[in-house]
Amino acid sequence: MKTVILTAFLLGMNVLFPASVIAADACEAVLCLYGKTTGNSGGHTCQSAERAFFSIVKKNRHGFLPGQTTDARQSFLNECDSADPAAISQIIGQYGRVRG
Repeated sequence: MKTVILTAFLLGMNVLFPASVIAADACEAVLCLYGKTTGNSGGHTCQSAERAFFSIVKKNRHGFLPGQTTDARQSFLNECDSADPAAISQIIGQYGRVRG
């Protein structure tokens, strides 16, 4: 019974949040964070994108894992197919290991 409910829930979530929405959020994060690395600010329009990026934090029982956090954040930004890999590298270089 639990398996059926879980499966139904996951299918429902898939309908509500399609992959294109997630990719759009990644592209928004790339745009906002690249602007931030070059000295510009997106203001209130970039708060949700920055929050999504900086909320990706990997930890274990000993604390913060900067390498795994960097990898997870880079994977998130790579969901934006149209993003320049050099821009993603610049973002990760500056903000990849920063604690959320």
